[in-house]
Amino acid sequence: MAWLARTIRVTALGLISATLGCGQDAKRDTHGSGEHDPHPTHANHGAHDEHEEDFVLLSPAASEHVQIRLDKVEARALSGLLTTTGRVDFNEDQLAHVAPRVPGRVHQVLATLGDEVQSGKPLAVIDSIDLGRAKSTFLAAKVQYQLAQQTLRREEQLLHDRITSEQSVAEARAAAERARASYQSAKQELRLLGLGERQINKTSADDPSAALFPLKSPIDGTIIDKHVSLGEVVSPERNLFTIADLSKVWIWIDIYERDLAGVHLEDDVAVRVDAFPKKTFNGKVAYIRNQVDPDTRTARARIDVTNVDGRLRPGMFATVTVTDPHGSEGEKAPLTLLMPASAVQRDGTEQIAFVPAGKNRYERRTLRLGRRTDAYIEVLAGLSAGESVVIEGAFLLKSETAKQHMGGGHSH
Repeated sequence: MAWLARTIRVTALGLISATLGCGQDAKRDTHGSGEHDPHPTHANHGAHDEHEEDFVLLSPAASEHVQIRLDKVEARALSGLLTTTGRVDFNEDQLAHVAPRVPGRVHQVLATLGDEVQSGKPLAVIDSIDLGRAKSTFLAAKVQYQLAQQTLRREEQLLHDRITSEQSVAEARAAAERARASYQSAKQELRLLGLGERQINKTSADDPSAALFPLKSPIDGTIIDKHVSLGEVVSPERNLFTIADLSKVWIWIDIYERDLAGVHLEDDVAVRVDAFPKKTFNGKVAYIRNQVDPDTRTARARIDVTNVDGRLRPGMFATVTVTDPHGSEGEKAPLTLLMPASAVQRDGTEQIAFVPAGKNRYERRTLRLGRRTDAYIEVLAGLSAGESVVIEGAFLLKSETAKQHMGGGHSH
């Protein structure tokens, strides 16, 4: 039994020594090789990457060819805004439907769809029997009036020479008045048919074009509709051309009842359409209907927009931003943090901007934005007052950021 006890003690001491040795080895590993490990853990490297991904460093070569301009983020008063959708329409005050004043057959068609025309330009020529008859009546009345005037002058001379009676002069004067009335009536008929004073005075019995009536444009504009062909019979009830002046258009919007207090006549309006996303069209609130639709609880409003380049086309849908400079009940709008709209870039689903962070080094900031005007955007998160942002060259910085991420490298 004594030998068994000695064996147990020796085994126990061996186990204790082995345990202590392992602990010391582990301690040496921790304070030796781990302390000077040139390869940090993956988690630490990931945190380092996340920080560096927010920066981009332009190379000297790139910085020489890139124009970088900055502007400040500032606290300013942002007028009340209302953003809604609308539809572009013709300016009905500059829209003309052209129909012939006389029935007839189309002799010539001189204009077609899309033509730019000036007021007074002939669009078509109508061969009209009615016009020919009206001119014949006018010529006959003109001759009768001239003869009646001659007769009156002769009778007056005879009365002066005591050769005729006053009764004869009175009868000649009455006949001249009747002839003048018929002449004036026939002349007025030609005016009503659309002939000007010069055309009427040029009317003659031997004119081969006496029955031809020129259909003219009443305004300057563009032909947007045409319903006429050579040889067809037309009448005054039928519209042959529609002409629109597209230099100004109307945009109709619906304003909810709750927003009516923030929209006034002459408020500034910024308009954008999908076809030209980078172009802003400016206008004014010109009309607000004084009745609210009982079903939609909205009131219609009209925006007058200048459209000199003709990009806005009736029928387009538009995003309309109305700026209310009046504030709440006439008070000035409070200060809010604003940044230049040109500094904002879209990166995937994020809206970003770049802030200078040293020589040729820029920090990428993710933004949360609010209301906007044509020039400024409200900053809710991502920037502070007084910071500078890149307003020109931001797109290139975004491209450089994407290149560095795809290459797996970082700018230091």
